[in-house]
Amino acid sequence: MELKQKGAKADIGAFNQIKVSLIWTAAVDLDLMAFYKTKDGQVGGIWSENYASGDLGNLDRFPFVRLSGDAGVGGTGGDNREEMQIARLDDFEDLYICALNFTDASASQNTVFANYDARVQVATDRGEVHTVPLDSTRPGPVAVICKFASGFIASELVNDSEVMDLETFQAKIPGAGQLKLASKVTLQAKGDSFLIKPKAAAGEILINLNWNAHPEGRKEGGFFSKLMGGAKNGGAIDLDLGCLFEMQNGSKGAIQPLGNSFGAFDMQPYVFHLGDDRTGAQAAGENMKINLAQISALKRVLIYTYIYEGVPNWTSTDGVVTVRVPGQPVLEVPMGSQMDARPFCAIAMLDFSGGNINVTKLVSFHQGHPDCDKTYQWGLRWVEGSKD
Repeated sequence: MELKQKGAKADIGAFNQIKVSLIWTAAVDLDLMAFYKTKDGQVGGIWSENYASGDLGNLDRFPFVRLSGDAGVGGTGGDNREEMQIARLDDFEDLYICALNFTDASASQNTVFANYDARVQVATDRGEVHTVPLDSTRPGPVAVICKFASGFIASELVNDSEVMDLETFQAKIPGAGQLKLASKVTLQAKGDSFLIKPKAAAGEILINLNWNAHPEGRKEGGFFSKLMGGAKNGGAIDLDLGCLFEMQNGSKGAIQPLGNSFGAFDMQPYVFHLGDDRTGAQAAGENMKINLAQISALKRVLIYTYIYEGVPNWTSTDGVVTVRVPGQPVLEVPMGSQMDARPFCAIAMLDFSGGNINVTKLVSFHQGHPDCDKTYQWGLRWVEGSKD
């Protein structure tokens, strides 16, 4: 059943669990959230822990609502889905289901949701599925999609579709004033930087590369398949994550899948590549981790990516690097829409000093590793390599 019009209602009735899904494929970072007012006047919300004071909720105790996590980070296209499970509604006067366009909200832009292919599905354990499309042409980064209203006898789902700016949203929707965007930091332009001050003395810095290996509109075996690299890997782009490192003692090197140079976590260089994703099919993309307890031994790390297989088409890859440090904002470095035909991109520089990490957006393109090395004065000797 599709609830197309604002005000359309569906009787939920009795249930053991409800699943709310936000689904989209466009290259935009949408976030599923819920905000509520209880019958005794409390207000609050459930949203990603990537935000300041974010809380995924709990199914076994109040609020009896649980969010799956954060998809589409950095505006990554693909089969994006965020899910929220609801075990009971009887404590709520109203429970609002919302979608925040973080890509636009963090940049203070107001695009329209109709530009994307997003929808929300509400499924009960009785097999009933209700769909609310996010097709508004009104500008704004927040869509209040629907709400669950708890009545004396039963609960109902109401299409409450309304798009608004962030300030209006936080003032109008109960609990939304607690939402802060600051814990997601996006480096928008080349040269932008952010200083990370780790609070933990141990753990890991997780560096992730994610991308769209199968650009929308490409058909297997045809012209687009040839454009993106032919038959190998079904025409998928094989985008690899790597880094150049320099230690405080002057030693230098590179870590990447090419040549099976995966590094080490518990010994120098304290940087370890977690494995090669040759197709882009893995939801987690490619990852490297840095030993947080040993960052005093590091001087700088240059994060790069290169197209090992496939014709360079950076616009279609929607590539984004995220840097996660325990207790700190998630730092996003999106590549953006780039038309450069060179196969190698230096994305970000991490400079280590005094226990802090300064991250600077580079997004500079090169013919290959030696060219990048020369640009950033690393001084390594390079030989041709391959993957096993």
